[in-house]
Amino acid sequence: MNIEQINVSILNRRFTIGTPEAERGTLLQAVELLNQKIMAIQGAGRNMETDKVVIMAALNLTHDLLKQINENKALAETQIGGKIDALIELCNGALK
Repeated sequence: MNIEQINVSILNRRFTIGTPEAERGTLLQAVELLNQKIMAIQGAGRNMETDKVVIMAALNLTHDLLKQINENKALAETQIGGKIDALIELCNGALK
């Protein structure tokens, strides 16, 4: 696995980050999303220290991620439950 060094900018600060080549696009999307969250918090008009802005952005992104994970779990459980019900019905029909 080749690790590629890429330069990114977060809060107008430059960072060099190592990432597998296959994950480069996802990392760049993550940087863009983080910058968008930071700008939204800064644009809300509240005067916050930089570290607080970054913490709030990280908390917002983590919260969004956990909501998505929980929604996916609920959907998967519903789908699995439906498949189990269909299999039970199929088995009952075969036994009759």
